[in-house]
Amino acid sequence: MGQNIAKDRRKFIKGAAITAIVGTGAFKGSTVWAQSQSGSVFDQTYNRVGVNSIKWDAAIKRYGKDKIVVPMGIADMDFKVDPSITRAINERAKNEIYGYELVSDSYYQSIIDWNMERYGLELKKEWIRNSSALKPGLVAALRGLNPVRGKVILQTPTYSGFRGAINRAGMRVEMNPMKKINGRWHMDLEDLENRLDYETKCLILCNPNNPSGECWTADELRALGDVCMRHGVTVLADEIWCDFVRDRGRYTPFASIGKKYAMHSITFKSVSKSFNQASLKVAYFFTSNPDLMNATMVGGGHDTGTNTYGRIAAETAYRQGGNWLNQVNKYLDENFDFLVDYINRSGEMPGIEYKRPEGTYVAWLDCNGLKAKVATPDHVKALHDKWRDEGRHQRVTPEMVMAEWFVENAGIQLNSGHSYGIGSDGFMRMNITVPRQQLKLALDNINTALKAL
Repeated sequence: MGQNIAKDRRKFIKGAAITAIVGTGAFKGSTVWAQSQSGSVFDQTYNRVGVNSIKWDAAIKRYGKDKIVVPMGIADMDFKVDPSITRAINERAKNEIYGYELVSDSYYQSIIDWNMERYGLELKKEWIRNSSALKPGLVAALRGLNPVRGKVILQTPTYSGFRGAINRAGMRVEMNPMKKINGRWHMDLEDLENRLDYETKCLILCNPNNPSGECWTADELRALGDVCMRHGVTVLADEIWCDFVRDRGRYTPFASIGKKYAMHSITFKSVSKSFNQASLKVAYFFTSNPDLMNATMVGGGHDTGTNTYGRIAAETAYRQGGNWLNQVNKYLDENFDFLVDYINRSGEMPGIEYKRPEGTYVAWLDCNGLKAKVATPDHVKALHDKWRDEGRHQRVTPEMVMAEWFVENAGIQLNSGHSYGIGSDGFMRMNITVPRQQLKLALDNINTALKAL
């Protein structure tokens, strides 16, 4: 699994496991900084261990507390929510009765206002339906629109959870791999057209794309829509990352590119990513086509209710959290600048390549140079044998080996690229929504481990 960090390095890692406040100064000879120039509130670190955090506690449970310094896999933020959200939840808690509740008009209006004010997207209340999360609504749409249990198109690399939703709906995945040209991923519409047949009724669009960070242009979306409409394929647009657009990117809602495209699609959104509320379980989806909505509701399998606190948090976020989100995005722009500068400086990250994304808050790291050193067929076999002896019977990929290597040698947990589909070989996903000092610590640890090879 590669060489281990020296014992004194491991001791350092263990001591930093919770606070992770190490090395606050700028790199020698570098123009980047470890701490926000403005002394942002997002520089503060918080102990998330022991509160059932999947990001922290699950990683610690799997690998051990002494091995996890900064978990950077699960896509939630290590930032406190906007104070207005906490105040609204506390105010509701004063009424200590939790019986059945109506969904207020003001909640729907907050969704309408947010999408119009931010993106010029016109919605109507009757177009919107609620869901406990994005995937249950997606499953309902898949079941309702594809009753023959046929194929669903995924443009890979793409979010790994889509395959689970497709399987739950009783359907088959058909991968339409994207092409990487000059560092940017592009839809391969010629390949897509060749894959569409009578069994294909739906395509899941990830806009912006997770994990690559592409923000699809209006022209790209129209070209995709034209192919899908020619073949009677409904576009299911997952736009949960829409509020995270880097300072050089632009988010275009699929439903905004023209009436005929909107009528041929359903869009899925949530505040869970935008305002760090994943555990509050509230999402929504919309379409201007009543036939598509009726089919989705017939598909069932989703929760049309909303969590009381989730609904309150969502409405408050949309009405009062805009400035907080703007500040988060500004901070993340700085984090991405820091990451790109660190990786691209000569000799700092041998075996890893990276180009700044247009959207999201995850980095899609090309680790193929590292893969050749630490994830050879012998390494894959060794991990397979180890897991087999532990009672874990699953196929081992080189990306899984690399994920284990990052934990064992740097204390950093990343997402293995293999789960994102064709085109993901040699890639790892890194969530950079951490205080800048933690980001520096993570990169320093990785750098040390790489140079020890």
